[in-house]
Order: sequence, then C-alpha cells, then structure tokens
Amino acid sequence: MKLNGRHILGWHAAALMTLTPVLTCATYLGGAMGVGPYGGLAGNDMAIVGLVQAYPLMGLVAVSMWMGSRGSAPGRYSALAIAAHCIPFSAIFFLWAPIMESPIAPAIPFSFVIHGSGILAELISFRLGYDDA
Repeated sequence: MKLNGRHILGWHAAALMTLTPVLTCATYLGGAMGVGPYGGLAGNDMAIVGLVQAYPLMGLVAVSMWMGSRGSAPGRYSALAIAAHCIPFSAIFFLWAPIMESPIAPAIPFSFVIHGSGILAELISFRLGYDDA
C-alpha cells in the first residue's frame, strides 16, 4: 500500500471522529464537575455552550472528510479540513491575550497541536496526491 492523500485524509477523519466525542465529554465534565482540561469552565456556561456546539460540528466535518477520502474529489475534502482547522487556529491566534487570561489557558497548547497538525496533514495530502493505487 502506497501512502497517498486519500489515506491521510481518511486517517485524519478517523482521528477527528474519535477526538470529537472525547472533547465534548471533557467539556461537559469540566463545566459540571470542574475537572480535567476544561475544569476552569465551571460556571462559564457560554464557553461550554460554544464548545459543545463546535466539537460536534467538527465531527460532522470529519464524517464528510471520511466520505470524501473514498470519493472522486478527495482534494476538496482536504481543503475543507484545512479551512475547518484554520477557524479555531486563527481565533486562538488573534484572541491570544483574553484566552490566556481565561481558565482554559492550559488547554490551548493542545488545541494548537490538534489544529496545526490537521492543517499540516492535509498540506501533505495535497503534496502526495490522491492516486487510487
């Protein structure tokens, strides 16, 4: 099996489909019990509302990526993945100061790793191409 963009797109989708429910549950636990990486969200209902919407939406993007990795135009789904990762990545970058003053600041390096590696993976997909072989 030769590594190509379809494989990377599919693996990326699978990773996101796994991570989405984990992070959604972590958000709920953090908000309800004050534990875990989102423990600082306890009492910050609006932040919880935003994250428990954002994570499942990213999960839907992941499902489309999974289907796209098996379709006729996988490059479009790599572009979708890059765009989806750029939104939170850029929000963190541009809102760095208020985020670092918030209780979820300790989770931000992990967010950079997730979104940065997702962007990098799909850039590699473009570079390798999407051969069916």
